[in-house]
Amino acid sequence: MPTENKIGERAPSLATGHDLTASTWSDFVQRLRHDCSGAGVNWHHTAAALFTVQTKRIEYGFEPDYAEGLVVCLEDQSWFSPKEYWDDLDDDERGEMDDQVIADRECGFLDLDEDDQWDILRELDDHTVTGWTHRWEIVNSHFTKDAAEAFIRRKKHDYGEMKVYVESQYYAWEFEAIKAAILDGTLTYSPKPVVNAHDLVSMETAR
Repeated sequence: MPTENKIGERAPSLATGHDLTASTWSDFVQRLRHDCSGAGVNWHHTAAALFTVQTKRIEYGFEPDYAEGLVVCLEDQSWFSPKEYWDDLDDDERGEMDDQVIADRECGFLDLDEDDQWDILRELDDHTVTGWTHRWEIVNSHFTKDAAEAFIRRKKHDYGEMKVYVESQYYAWEFEAIKAAILDGTLTYSPKPVVNAHDLVSMETAR
């Protein structure tokens, strides 16, 4: 199993990328029981829980009346408020904008109401002011909440804002049957027999 993305924990865990052993299996079963038949159910309200990691995706091009807010875009950059845009300007750019605004409105850019600030940004060359909204996109799914949260800690720099969302798998009969077998002890951890070199030679000779 890859080790480059493992996160240091007090004890090895499948949730953080450690190998499957008797110890990590026991820990997994304990966490699964907590999340799907124990106190964890109080958090998500379903015993048929599947823990999905979702990432926030921003979509642009909406009419303001149907959007969550406005955004100003320039090439591959975007700012979700006039103040955020202003903060990214250097001193010369701020001075140039203030000079233009003072000539037209007799006050500085930050002294304008926000609606007027958006109007100023609409008038800038190559700038687009449009509406935006968001959706949550599934990245992957996990048996336990700990595993989903560990993935977020490990990969948040790749995906940005993420969250754990619980899907009900009540009608996912294969998934639920396997989970039930784990919890009632029908499906258990059984390590592979270790075959040493002498045994391999014996086996080959017997053939």
